[in-house]
Amino acid sequence: MKGAVGVFLLLLAPQFLLAAPPVPPTEMITIAPGEFTMGSSQQDIEWAAQTFFSESLDYYRDETPAHTVPLQAYKIDITEVTMGQYRWYMDQTGVPAPKFMDNDRFNQDDQPVVGVTWQEAADYCATMNKRLPTEAEWEKAARGNDRRYYPWGNEPDDTKANVRGKQDGYRYSSPVGQKQFGPSPYGIRDMAGNVWEWTADWYQPYPGNIYPNDFYGEQYRVIKGGSWFSNMDLARIAVRGKSLPDSRHNYLGFRCAK
Repeated sequence: MKGAVGVFLLLLAPQFLLAAPPVPPTEMITIAPGEFTMGSSQQDIEWAAQTFFSESLDYYRDETPAHTVPLQAYKIDITEVTMGQYRWYMDQTGVPAPKFMDNDRFNQDDQPVVGVTWQEAADYCATMNKRLPTEAEWEKAARGNDRRYYPWGNEPDDTKANVRGKQDGYRYSSPVGQKQFGPSPYGIRDMAGNVWEWTADWYQPYPGNIYPNDFYGEQYRVIKGGSWFSNMDLARIAVRGKSLPDSRHNYLGFRCAK
């Protein structure tokens, strides 16, 4: 009789059989307080222009000048937020699916979530009791204190990041946290290539920057890191990408800080 009652209750409440376990939170790394050098010097942008055969330094001027930034201690996700984590978040909150959730090239559980706006990314982080990293926090986490050009050092190497080309083994975004790709000095993954990442900041000139730029202001948010569609020049840590906050791209995702 007890067995029959149990079967009856399960038939009444099949959701108990279908409920998925909670998605574990992304592991975070603590970045110690202290100063670091943000941006690029004149020598740095001249190196980039020469290395990548750029015809003008104008493209790089928004990275200048190199300047010292003090930061308090903070935490940042080791990997980008994944499609699987975002699906769990959708189930818990009822938010709509982002663009590309139905695209097999980008929608695997271990790939970074893409197609989210700046506000949607910020809302996800807030729900997890986190926030988007500032541009300075993102950059320090990627480069440490030695002004390196890439998370792994100063040499461009398209086998150490998921960038455009055939050397990394991925045509589109890769599963987050791949060991063959170079981590930052703090052990943080995918800070060069895979997907660009939203930051909290507006696209504004650095202190002491004297070069005019029509895009400065509170129209674009800064994005960092380059993507699977970028070359090694765009995957440099100091590069300041920009995107309209309502944009939904298959090369743009995010990670959270705290």
